[in-house]
Amino acid sequence: MSHIANISKRYRSHRYRSHRRGAATVEFAFTAPLFILVLLGICEMGRSVNASSQLTSSVREAGRLACMDFKDLIPAGMTANEKIENDIRAFLNASGFPGDEVDITITHADDSQVGQTFDLEDPDNYLKLLRITASLPYEAVSTVPLMFMRDKPISATIVFRRGRVNMSQ
Repeated sequence: MSHIANISKRYRSHRYRSHRRGAATVEFAFTAPLFILVLLGICEMGRSVNASSQLTSSVREAGRLACMDFKDLIPAGMTANEKIENDIRAFLNASGFPGDEVDITITHADDSQVGQTFDLEDPDNYLKLLRITASLPYEAVSTVPLMFMRDKPISATIVFRRGRVNMSQ
């Protein structure tokens, strides 16, 4: 009798394990897509934060240059404003983001001219505040476009005072 009981016990144990294996497969089928979705979302948000950080850095460096006396660094046929815009685009391209898709504005940040284009070469703008704003469409940096981020740009703004700090070479 003990032999039959032993076989019966093994049969029940095997049957329980096979049912448990099936349950684990079903659980995995439900949780794997959710896990992958969360993982992709984390990667996507990380890329967006990185893009925002690089955009902020490029605008900050451009603002520093805009406050200096950099007329000797401007290529022939280019304005100071174009030089700043090109530098922002080049910084973003070097960081792996599409610099050609960034929208850049350089405007007055004080007085009655707020929002009007700020000419970096105009001597009347000496010691006036300038605002550099750069905006990059989210779709330009996205690897997996998220619906709730569509039409929301990643942007950076900085305000500096135009001065004539000499650049040492």
